[in-house]
Amino acid sequence: MIFAKKSLGQNFLHDAGALHDIALAGNISAGDTVLEIGPGEGALTSELLKSAKKVVVVEKDDRLIPILEKKFAKEKAEGKFILIHGDILEKNPGGLGLKRGEYKVIANIPYYITGEVTRMFLESEDYPSTVVFLVQKEVAERMVDEKESILSISVKVYGSPKYIRTVKSGSFRPAPSVDSAVIGIYNISKKIFEDNKINEEDFFDIVKTGFSHKRKKLISNLAEFYDQKDLENIWSLLNLDINTRAETVKLETWVKIASNLFKII
Repeated sequence: MIFAKKSLGQNFLHDAGALHDIALAGNISAGDTVLEIGPGEGALTSELLKSAKKVVVVEKDDRLIPILEKKFAKEKAEGKFILIHGDILEKNPGGLGLKRGEYKVIANIPYYITGEVTRMFLESEDYPSTVVFLVQKEVAERMVDEKESILSISVKVYGSPKYIRTVKSGSFRPAPSVDSAVIGIYNISKKIFEDNKINEEDFFDIVKTGFSHKRKKLISNLAEFYDQKDLENIWSLLNLDINTRAETVKLETWVKIASNLFKII
């Protein structure tokens, strides 16, 4: 048995029901290519291979490479299993042979790289159609929360997040100190940016500025970088309350604010 490395944020999932539900959340069809990050000893990989046409796994831990090669030797010979030894944060989807909208990412990822990996795939030019991650429960809840945050807007602008299920800490070896959750992000695209002619980087600058001081009104936060009169005109145009705070503003309104600001800049 391989012992989990704390330095790699490893927590091996051994709950058969949870493994099945993660794979199920990916809505995998017979023609799908699935990318799995950090497969560990291959418990989730086995579930993914039951339905997918091909499973590409990226594993950083040297100790696990021979285990995975032996366990999935048959699938490797058939071209259904592709093992890449390396750090996912040093890769890009295109470099892995993955094309825009033509693959799904399904994985139990280390907590400490959740934000970076999520951004990596959503912002990539070769983004997946679906992402299903097992993450810290609190993070999953924030992604779907009605009370908006930089995280929730940053996810919703690319796709539709759905909280699938909670996975208790005892389902892992070793058990983490908090519970986890399966989060799915579906229908991923850059359609909002393309349709509204909005630059991604500029959009996120506006969102981050809007959330910069939680106790302040949204218009006051934005006024630190944008003309107050222009903002008042946009507020009037969108029929926004002057006392509106960032956490109450839905994605559609953020897009309209950004779109109008870009017309002025």
